[in-house]
Amino acid sequence: MTQRDRLRGARVGFEAAFAVVTLGLATPLYAAAHAPLQDLPQHIAAVSVLRRLLFGSSLDAIFEVTLSRTQYLLVYALGVPLSALLGAEGAVRLLAAASLVAIPYALRFALRRTGGDERLAALSWPLLWNPQFFLGFLNLLIGVPLALVAVGLFADASRRAEPRRQVALGALALATFYSHLIPFGVLGLGVLTTLSLPSLRLRTALADLRALLRQVLFLGPALLAALLWVLRSPANDATVLAGGVGTVPHAEWPAVASLARELSTTLLDVPGDRDERLLLAWGLGVLAAVALASRERPVAEAEPPRVRWAALAGAALFATVYLLRHRTFVALWGAEAPPEATWAEIAFRASMLAAVGALAGLAFERSGSGALPPAERPSLAWVPAICAALYVVTPSSYGFIWPIHTRFPLIAALLLPLWIPRRSLGRGGWLLVAALAAASLGFVVDLRARFIQWQANELGDLDEALARARPGRRLVAILSPQSSPWVPNVPTLHAAAYYQARGGAVATFSFADFPQSPFRYREGPARPPRLPPRWEWTASLDVADPDRRYYDYVLVRRGVPDAPASEPSRFRLVYPGRDWLLYERTREVLP
Repeated sequence: MTQRDRLRGARVGFEAAFAVVTLGLATPLYAAAHAPLQDLPQHIAAVSVLRRLLFGSSLDAIFEVTLSRTQYLLVYALGVPLSALLGAEGAVRLLAAASLVAIPYALRFALRRTGGDERLAALSWPLLWNPQFFLGFLNLLIGVPLALVAVGLFADASRRAEPRRQVALGALALATFYSHLIPFGVLGLGVLTTLSLPSLRLRTALADLRALLRQVLFLGPALLAALLWVLRSPANDATVLAGGVGTVPHAEWPAVASLARELSTTLLDVPGDRDERLLLAWGLGVLAAVALASRERPVAEAEPPRVRWAALAGAALFATVYLLRHRTFVALWGAEAPPEATWAEIAFRASMLAAVGALAGLAFERSGSGALPPAERPSLAWVPAICAALYVVTPSSYGFIWPIHTRFPLIAALLLPLWIPRRSLGRGGWLLVAALAAASLGFVVDLRARFIQWQANELGDLDEALARARPGRRLVAILSPQSSPWVPNVPTLHAAAYYQARGGAVATFSFADFPQSPFRYREGPARPPRLPPRWEWTASLDVADPDRRYYDYVLVRRGVPDAPASEPSRFRLVYPGRDWLLYERTREVLP
């Protein structure tokens, strides 16, 4: 067997193994009747409602479409047509699986286009089931692979100005913007760090400016969409509330004593100890990747000792950003973020940020060494480093937008392979991939078992209860949100949304009153009574329907105060289940 045949066999084996692990990581989504991702039922209900609003008239009296007010359009633009084939839940679950599978492959693409070792994409495996995914933030995660593919295409300086490449980049940029603002920012950072800058010579200034514009022309449609969104969206109004979020920016730095725990809760946080083991495996994998990629050159190629100016500049820049944020931006961050107690604490945190800056500067400097010619060496090392810094300098919330700063550690960790020097990992890279695959698949086995236990012990007979509710009616769910011992968060919080996905007209609690929703209630008698912020966490029928004349059905979780049971003249029990009770309003109180 020739060397070429051996390399081809290794490539085929790697592709097969990579596909098995990546696809295997998506299988827990189908382990239970419903995926226990907290906000996912709201996406499912939104797809169902939008399809009926856009292609029918059954809900026109209750809702109006508000597509120009929200940035989260991509999931629904894909989900609505898919729902014609798979149903609303099947479409959204497929999009969730696709976003999970696409991240490692998109990272491989970006690494390949920037001269990196594709095997580093295996570092994303342990982080795919992250807190953002468990919260059901599908818009954020579906935008990450789009941004990575766009950055990978833009990294080819020789072709980025070609018309076909610009069209492809423009479509990706527009899709990324309509997924989520943070992936769109990642795309912008990637463009800035790989942009071919003008020479600043006066004689060639005009030609250089034209060349620069030709490179970034593709951003035009996305920037126009962003401008229209800013003009129409309430996101720029900090007084708009949703879900009880505050009205001013709130800065938040994790306590030094709990920094490791805070980072773990933003990267991987699942009940049990499997998440801690997997996070440890990921950290060891990062160290191994850096060690394998940082092997010393032969003596003949060794560089003489020199000052690492980029590292010093990065340290100074990042530390200065922190000190400025601490001292002069108090008006922006508000009185809720007072200065640290002691200068020792200030110095410690500034030193930590300086270390991040030094590593980023070192990565930026080292990215200039490698097999690619100088003109073809785009550096994306700054992108994960800047995302890590944004964890420190961005607020936890702004108006109804939450969470903000806790998303950046995850984005930085997923993009970390772009920071590692662009050199081959050698044969040791195969051991790294194998170890990460084993750890990730072991975690998936445990996760599937947890999903099955969640279905048996918490989801219970929800489907049987909802099957007794006739479509086209109005339903409110009364339950007491409690953290699940099997999976993160409160995956039954939005149980009512499954009724809307089955053809129900109104299901409460709903995101329809939230500013980021693609539709909202019409004012008038058809809309439900307004709810106070955070009602879903303290659900009460007296608040949701004081005169008992709006909702046709009341879904009650066993174990919570059962108001309909005390009003037999108004409600009759139509499903006395083991886990859920369904009451129907009697005709005596119909309007």
